[in-house]
Amino acid sequence: MSRIATMASRACFSGVALCAGGVLAGSALNPFFLDVPLLVGLPLLSAVLVLSWIGRDRPSRVLGVASVALLAVAMARVPRGPASPRTFVLGVDGATFAVIDAHPDILPNFTALRNDGARAVLRSRDPMFSPLLWTTIASGRTPDEHGVHGFHVHADDCKVARFWDVAEEQGQGVGLYKWLVDYPPRSFKTGGFWVPSWLAPDVQTFPADLSVVKELELSRRLRRKQVAAKHSTVSMAVRLVGVGVRLSTLLRAVSWSLEERILSPKTERVNTAMQELRGWIDRDVFVASVHRTRPDLASFTYYATDGLAHLYWDKYEAGQHSGGQGAVDSPVLAAYRQADAILLSIRGMMGPDARLIVVSDHGFQAMDGTGLAGQFAPLTERLRARLDVQVPSGAPFDVMKVGHKLTVGFADPAQREPVRAALAALVDAKGEAFYRVEDIDGMGGALGLTLADEQLTGERLATDTVGGESITAYVTLTDAYTGTHKWDGIFYAYGEGVQPGTELAEVPLLDAAPTILAAAGLPAARNMVGTAQIFAELPRVDSWDSLVLDLQWVDVGEAGVGVNTDALKLLGYVQ
Repeated sequence: MSRIATMASRACFSGVALCAGGVLAGSALNPFFLDVPLLVGLPLLSAVLVLSWIGRDRPSRVLGVASVALLAVAMARVPRGPASPRTFVLGVDGATFAVIDAHPDILPNFTALRNDGARAVLRSRDPMFSPLLWTTIASGRTPDEHGVHGFHVHADDCKVARFWDVAEEQGQGVGLYKWLVDYPPRSFKTGGFWVPSWLAPDVQTFPADLSVVKELELSRRLRRKQVAAKHSTVSMAVRLVGVGVRLSTLLRAVSWSLEERILSPKTERVNTAMQELRGWIDRDVFVASVHRTRPDLASFTYYATDGLAHLYWDKYEAGQHSGGQGAVDSPVLAAYRQADAILLSIRGMMGPDARLIVVSDHGFQAMDGTGLAGQFAPLTERLRARLDVQVPSGAPFDVMKVGHKLTVGFADPAQREPVRAALAALVDAKGEAFYRVEDIDGMGGALGLTLADEQLTGERLATDTVGGESITAYVTLTDAYTGTHKWDGIFYAYGEGVQPGTELAEVPLLDAAPTILAAAGLPAARNMVGTAQIFAELPRVDSWDSLVLDLQWVDVGEAGVGVNTDALKLLGYVQ
């Protein structure tokens, strides 16, 4: 019996030693890997010691003591304390104070930031499409000037300099993580890193080893849809660990994989879990990249607060109205909790003279759910195809949707009047205009479309027409998207030179770029109409726009054509 016990203990010891070896290998690749020492590290150390002692032979005991010593060293190596950047920018897509202020205990780091720094409502701009807005935040220029009018654009379509271009020109190293309209990437001559956002159609990054993040994102490997799979799960995990992914994140991925296989969770749970896993991977890789490359300015953008709010805002509000617990358990608040944890990670990297700007591109609110008007969604693809035929020009234009509104944006302003005429010809069965058309200022002559008659019924969908075609090609009844954008976003400033507890007046979107540049000790340009908040401005230069003429982009080939349309469909911007 004792022999069987000894064999069993040795088998267990081998398993634990193998686990310890994996932890040691991960720590060798990635000093951040062993980030759960109290939950995992200490029990592992104890198990190695106990099993090695039960083994009774000297080799087991020697190996056990050696493993304990090596694991203890690995646990002690987890980097803590400040990194080098003097300026951090945290973007939280679609974030709103309506959620943040309602849950101070659940979001302690946003609460602390309000007490420790300055805060204001950020005033967004129409049309509230994220690529336009994030480009305006980065450049301090309107869409008319920067030239980004929709989703089907690349970074080299931007006609003006953005804050990271200025930082690079002024000799600062830059770390850029998933800012919208940032594909293709380029290599910063001052060092740093660049990982493009969810719009990117390909896996290019700088440096190239970070491409594993985009490979995972584009292949949806965590859903086990082996789309264009080139690497095994093990090799993918090893590469992720090599660029900073931590043990806690791998454990979350394993836990989710088991849950998905065994419990077959509902769509809401799948969407939430996938967004959270992506967020933890992004957080890990960003923090490790900051410590590894030590840039002067580092930016991270988080998107689940927008993506999950589009789908599940109704569940959040219903939970608030029913006493609060439903809101706590909602996908929306899960995204805000993760944003709060990412904020903590960034503050943990800040030295005594560092500064932090937190900004959203817009806020969020419920779709108008009153009456039949709250139940429909305009469709984009048939309208886009019809305009492509009726307005031939070779210059692309975008048809985009947020809530009940469509926007037609133009690369060539000469398209505007022919498109307006084509829209006027789209009449319903009564001969009345189907769309109400309005001009959108500051966006290259873009047109905003709403339905002239928003009362949609099953009977009307069965009988009405638009331009001689079934109305169902242009609009549908749906309750899939329950949240939409609103004008009021968030703005925080924290760090050196910021008086704790400061409440600012409303901050216009165009003030964001001058504020980021001032925080980084960089001059804004005179053709930026906004002003810096909190931080003192340096004397302005005439313009930074000439910088874009000399930018060298990564050659992405045919794989880099277009954008990630799957992500656009998931968010409901196109069909």
